[in-house]
Amino acid sequence: MDMEGEDDETINFIALETELHAAIEEDAKYWRENDAKLKAVEQRVATFDEFRDLVKASHLKPLDRTEKLNSLQPKRSSIWNSLAPRKKQGVEMETTQPCTLNMIQHGDSVPTTVEFVRRWRPLDICDRLLLLKRTGAQTVGQLVKSEIPVGILGEILQALLAFPSNTTDIVFVVRLLEALTEAKRFNLSLQFLSSVEKATCKQLMEKLNRSFQNRQQDLAEEGITEWTVLELKNKYKM
Repeated sequence: MDMEGEDDETINFIALETELHAAIEEDAKYWRENDAKLKAVEQRVATFDEFRDLVKASHLKPLDRTEKLNSLQPKRSSIWNSLAPRKKQGVEMETTQPCTLNMIQHGDSVPTTVEFVRRWRPLDICDRLLLLKRTGAQTVGQLVKSEIPVGILGEILQALLAFPSNTTDIVFVVRLLEALTEAKRFNLSLQFLSSVEKATCKQLMEKLNRSFQNRQQDLAEEGITEWTVLELKNKYKM
């Protein structure tokens, strides 16, 4: 048998193994961060900064009892290691600062769907929520009315889950959720939600229900009642 030329087709197992490890690590990172998001919501974190810090620290482990806590500076009564390196793979991590819209302000013109997605993709949870609020529920609804871009619905639900429980933000979340249901392929997009994204949607509906405490009158004046949330649950198949 002529074995000539086989060397040219030899599989590079080292390269394949490297790619496999990278893919496994990326998948593990995705699930760690999603678990951290759900835990942050369950703990009802008070600020966006706290929410973002918990997600960023999702790769860290609680300190072992045998470790000397006084070796950490500064000292904090938290299981999260606040001294994690500021750099990872050559990219400098953000320091904890209040959320601003500086990085996503591009004038007052209404963006196209492509422009919106391009701004959306690189943002973290905090800035995605701010972008949604700046764009407005009605405008976002119009941008996705003809077709919801792949993956965007689940990402929007994750961003909305971080909303502060005040009347203005509750109204915004409800209006945006309603606007999204008007998209032509909304039901198809629902079917493509991952199990984590479906769990996020369920938690979002539960958070909206809890938000009605002591705000029924204010929300009723905006035309929003518990029945409104019940209808949303039905539309989102929760």
